[in-house]
Amino acid sequence: MLDDLRAALAAYQPRRLTRPRRAAVLVPLVEAQDGWRVLLTRRTDTLSRHKGQVAFPGGHVDPGESAVQAALREAFEEVALPPDAAEILGSLDDIPNMYNDTAVTPVVARILGAPPLQPNPAEVARIFDVPLHRLAAPEGWRHSVADWDGRPYPLFFYDWDGETLWGLSAYVTLQVLGMTRLGAPFKLPTVEY
Repeated sequence: MLDDLRAALAAYQPRRLTRPRRAAVLVPLVEAQDGWRVLLTRRTDTLSRHKGQVAFPGGHVDPGESAVQAALREAFEEVALPPDAAEILGSLDDIPNMYNDTAVTPVVARILGAPPLQPNPAEVARIFDVPLHRLAAPEGWRHSVADWDGRPYPLFFYDWDGETLWGLSAYVTLQVLGMTRLGAPFKLPTVEY
């Protein structure tokens, strides 16, 4: 699976959006006995934005920083993932945040070894992972359509171990699955931003 994903990302030309601000998230893939898993966090309830939501480690890109550098920095700050423990595989299309003022670049990485992770209690309430083969099964997903500035916007939801993956993180997860031999559980609709 990893070779397929690496090749797909190397050949992929990600779409970049122009927004007033930039952010990046790290999409960490971890190899386990039952196959590949995606690492996620649940944000604390004390944050001003996205409190209590399931998310990838990430945040704003600082001046002079690349999306990759920002994703690695944020992963270190949020879950103590050493930057040298991440093999960068590539990036996906930029996605606007829900306020449409920030372009978020998903950076896909393979996590090398089993580094001990520690949640930053100011930002992360929980670190957990979900098997990719489970995410590839369509029966685990729910779907709805929201109105976004007068346009339909698809929303996807996946429940796992008391957590709900949804929004940007769910869309990114589905994009990653679509690039693997597991395949996405359904065809993602094209969203015009």
